[in-house]
Amino acid sequence: MSNQSTDFTNPIYHHEGTELQITTRVKSEPNQPTDGIILDIAGDLNLYSTPALKQILSSLTDAGKVKIFVNVENLHYIDSSGLGAFLAIQSKLMKLNGYIKLCCPTKQVLAVLELTKLKTLLKVNTSLAEALRNS
Repeated sequence: MSNQSTDFTNPIYHHEGTELQITTRVKSEPNQPTDGIILDIAGDLNLYSTPALKQILSSLTDAGKVKIFVNVENLHYIDSSGLGAFLAIQSKLMKLNGYIKLCCPTKQVLAVLELTKLKTLLKVNTSLAEALRNS
């Protein structure tokens, strides 16, 4: 079931598809910027689930959330469409003096990021706390 509301002033936004679950946390962690938001992503990010992520990321930036921390510790799989979504939003956020940081990648996700040389282009942190400290 998908929550259709895009009111990101609400502390929790939840999207659940067949392959991907996305939950947002507006303000819940120390050092979290006021224009920042945390997304917890679980499942598989692929051709079929990426459009939901793109829609949410677009809505977040439209709502003024330009520092996006993506907790991917429960992301099991990512393909080129998922990587493309992260790259597209990174490009948009850079123009707005923002960024996207991927936090807690699994071994599988980290291997894909390293293989594609995107680990340096996309900011990757071993923990959410580290990413927030360095924001």
